[in-house]
Amino acid sequence: MSCADEARYGRISLLLLNVCPFTLRHVINDYHIKHGSTSLQDFLDKNKHDIYHILNRRCCCRTIQSRVTPMNRSQWDILFIKNSSPCRTGYTGDCPCQYDAKPGVTSDVMDITLCCLFIKNICSRHVGINMAHIETIRTIRNHIIHAESAQLDLLTYNGYWNRVRFALLDLANNLSQTVHTDTLSRIQDLETQIMNAGELGEIRKVLVDQKRMEDVEEVCMLINIFIP
Repeated sequence: MSCADEARYGRISLLLLNVCPFTLRHVINDYHIKHGSTSLQDFLDKNKHDIYHILNRRCCCRTIQSRVTPMNRSQWDILFIKNSSPCRTGYTGDCPCQYDAKPGVTSDVMDITLCCLFIKNICSRHVGINMAHIETIRTIRNHIIHAESAQLDLLTYNGYWNRVRFALLDLANNLSQTVHTDTLSRIQDLETQIMNAGELGEIRKVLVDQKRMEDVEEVCMLINIFIP
């Protein structure tokens, strides 16, 4: 493993961990504003039943579309807090009417995975969002987080970097000149950033923790499916 390979892995990881959420959060903000919500919290409260579809595809009174990607419990908990109100339909399990958006919740709490999930399943009807870009970012993020080693050869790195860069700038360009300029500036800063061993270690730790959480959530989801 060369230092250059490690640096490339660290740089693309920072692009995914820091720059992508910044731009994707603006996509989400733009969506809820255009749909008449004063804040993300207001949007979540108005649409919690639809968002609940993403969490639990079995225990719901409404039909689930097969394209929906399930949300895990940790992601749901980031957005919602349970209250003591009874379920109006008489259902005794978890029900969206028993939840409210967390007070003061903003898109800043969303990481790249939750942003992509939210946009793909909730914002997909918005014609201003190129969903292919969202899928590109999500796919490359998954390749990085599940990589066997923390290194990237130059060819792979250039492919990942250029695809994510193009996706982010095109999404930002459809929002505003300010978001586009800020996104481009963050990307350019990363392109010249010197990666030291300490930073690479911290980046790898963050990715390992995220992968571990996803693995745990996947096991829990399988248990819920096969052990009702």
